[in-house]
Amino acid sequence: MTRPRRGEPRARTKIIDAGRRLFARRGFSETSVGDIARSAQVARATVYNNFDDKQDILAAIISEYMTGYARIAQRLRENARSGQTSFELIQEMVGEALAWRVENADLQPIVAVARNLRGSGWEEANKAADDAMLGWILAVHATDESAGLIREDIDLEFGVRAAYAMIESVLSSFDVSAREEQIEDAAHQLALLHWYSICSVDPSEAPRSPLGRSGSA
Repeated sequence: MTRPRRGEPRARTKIIDAGRRLFARRGFSETSVGDIARSAQVARATVYNNFDDKQDILAAIISEYMTGYARIAQRLRENARSGQTSFELIQEMVGEALAWRVENADLQPIVAVARNLRGSGWEEANKAADDAMLGWILAVHATDESAGLIREDIDLEFGVRAAYAMIESVLSSFDVSAREEQIEDAAHQLALLHWYSICSVDPSEAPRSPLGRSGSA
């Protein structure tokens, strides 16, 4: 797990950006600290003032990526609009997650390395992001549960986790060259699958969510 250091913030950002470029282009094992220093146009000593080694740089990249993913839930909470239904909120979340995957397509080889590298920070960062997204989905479905719309044979938390795992599976293999309309279509299809696996009514009967009351109309 990357640790706070006393390095200069601007240099740290340049090092992380250079590491991201090189890890994606050459691969983690083929990239040295010297390569990163040259690409970032800083001295090797500057790299070590900010990071222990290249694995520490990898952990910082993963932390930034997963923090951005987790912020999707926060952004949805802040931007929820008055009158949105619970189904619309779920569909919007899936669309944001797919768009994030496309926007960060270059990171997928790096994520693959981090998943299998001890000390990369992947497990902690991924759990924090998943917890944020699951918390949002459960908050959205709280209204449906109060209205008696959750299927009687489904435990809400278990159902949400299972449906989210399905969404995550699609995210991991989603076409990163997808256009906006393809993202929207995929988000709609995934939201429907999610909805019907948990709720007992058609999405057109989804209630207005109180989560949007503070949003703009």
